[in-house]
Amino acid sequence: MPDEAAVAARLAGRDPWLRLRKPRYQLQMIGDLLELLPEGRCRLLDIGAGNGLVAETLAALAPGKQPIGVDIAGHALPDLRIPFARFDGRRLPFADGVFDCALMCNMLHHVKPEMRARLLREALRVTGGGPLIIKDHLASTWLDHVRLWALDVLGNAPRGFMISASYLEPGDWERLLAELGLSGVILPPAPYRGGAFSLVFPNRLEICLRVSRDSL
Repeated sequence: MPDEAAVAARLAGRDPWLRLRKPRYQLQMIGDLLELLPEGRCRLLDIGAGNGLVAETLAALAPGKQPIGVDIAGHALPDLRIPFARFDGRRLPFADGVFDCALMCNMLHHVKPEMRARLLREALRVTGGGPLIIKDHLASTWLDHVRLWALDVLGNAPRGFMISASYLEPGDWERLLAELGLSGVILPPAPYRGGAFSLVFPNRLEICLRVSRDSL
């Protein structure tokens, strides 16, 4: 991870919402993603890219990473510095195996449960089997569902981003990955939040993993 203050300044300069306070969450997330990205040059597809800032930042911090953002909504920054495309939420508008890696960052819980396997199969199709880098959430109790909903409202509602969600429990993750024959590595819980905020919203709610086909 490059100098944290420089990355924070870069994020704040690109997104006014991140000027209100130190973007601790975003800094930790970018650090985790950098740890899981393949080494060297990489054609990266950011699925559910939102405003595109995460992929744009990864490209700036990791030379050789060539991201393209894709989303069903048109929330991309007006001066986004990476290519961005819209898609219908079902089939990604790219040929088989044209990417080396796919990123799904805090978006899988916004996908209807019955559509998740299909979307992951699309990600595997365009990457030739992965790897897929997934940053999302883990809800172990009913209270976790309430906590995550509150976080989505706080983070997404002011920007007009999606807040409807269905958070994955441990069994949901296990079944989804087993259905698609995926395996890989998961990072240990990281300090996405600190102080009293981490007591209300425990860091175990965050999950970051890299998976690919078992056959790879």
